[in-house]
Amino acid sequence: MMLTYCALLLLLPRALAAWDHLEGKELKTTLAGRDHTLVAFVLPDEEHSQALESEWAAISEHDRENLYISIDCSTDGKLCQQYNVHSCPTIRLYKQDGTYTSYRGPRISKSIKSFLQRQSRLAVSHVDDKSMPSFQTSDDITFIGHFGPTEKPLEEEFTRLAERYRDRFSFAIADHASVVPKLLVECFNNIDETGLTANSNDLASPGALQDFILSCSTPLVPEMTRRNEMEFFQTRKSIVYFFTHSQKAKDGYVSEIRPLAKKYDEYLHFVTIDAKEYADAAQMMGLRDGTGLSVQNPNNGDVFPYTRKEVISAGVVEAFLGDIIQGKVKPWKGEEQHDQVHDEL
Repeated sequence: MMLTYCALLLLLPRALAAWDHLEGKELKTTLAGRDHTLVAFVLPDEEHSQALESEWAAISEHDRENLYISIDCSTDGKLCQQYNVHSCPTIRLYKQDGTYTSYRGPRISKSIKSFLQRQSRLAVSHVDDKSMPSFQTSDDITFIGHFGPTEKPLEEEFTRLAERYRDRFSFAIADHASVVPKLLVECFNNIDETGLTANSNDLASPGALQDFILSCSTPLVPEMTRRNEMEFFQTRKSIVYFFTHSQKAKDGYVSEIRPLAKKYDEYLHFVTIDAKEYADAAQMMGLRDGTGLSVQNPNNGDVFPYTRKEVISAGVVEAFLGDIIQGKVKPWKGEEQHDQVHDEL
């Protein structure tokens, strides 16, 4: 009899467990006793909470400055309702007064650590010519504003948006000893190794600064979810999906495909999708096994699942896209696909 993945996890020694579950009375006392406490509301038998557990262990083991606790919503459901937890896992950084900041990023230790580092400093840092280069690379996405005496309204808007997005990005205002540069705002996307700049004309219209922040911070290969899927369809660009249930495979694919996504950014969306959470979508994209790569044209609904034997790479995907454009690959019509091979990195 084959054991499921979840069942195997339950058989692991408890010494490997990262959760430090507290009960209702303990939680209130703990939060009131510290300046900051990171809390994970979880369902231990649910796969996404199980995936988070090892990441939680990795960061809490090496971080002695912050307190990491968890609440088991399967045994303390009333407490989770009391704290307005609507889904699990939910991660929040609580302050001593009971207010909190929700963590919305990837549930991996590196990203959670970056989130904590952002929250430990002011929403807007101040840099000079000497400290500016190090700040530029201090986070995945950084923004630096260069404001003179006549740009006070824009500086205030920059500060307001920094407060809103401080959980995701890092912001600074440059203190120039001499002439203020003509560029008002710079963005450094250190994940995709890209950047944007904006001058006064670029930021003249209402909402332009927020649009600038969102544009620069959008990954070349983002993860598609039910929350953001309409953003991709509304552009009418064709979408290149990569379905996987492995974080390692996802990271490898994103790293491999990023240059191709940058090359065809004007025409295509390259996205990743959690194959476990969106198994139904994989089937709709012609991926019988639930994982792999598929291309969709949202303008006519055509779907082109990748069924070739070559391991997925940037070159292989580019060749596959070229064959689709030239009509060498026929759209999938929903029939059963035989001899499928879905190789992942």
